Amino acid sequence: MNQNQKIFRWILILFTLLMVALAIDMAKNTTAPWNKKKVEKGR
Repeated sequence: MNQNQKIFRWILILFTLLMVALAIDMAKNTTAPWNKKKVEKGR
């Protein structure tokens, strides 16, 4: 494996981890469609 492949692999891993972190953050801040009615009734 040459230098370019190592750099590409690390960038790919970092990008994937960033996307996973963003997806988890977005999921925590939103309500799933099947839970919206339950949340509105509780207010």
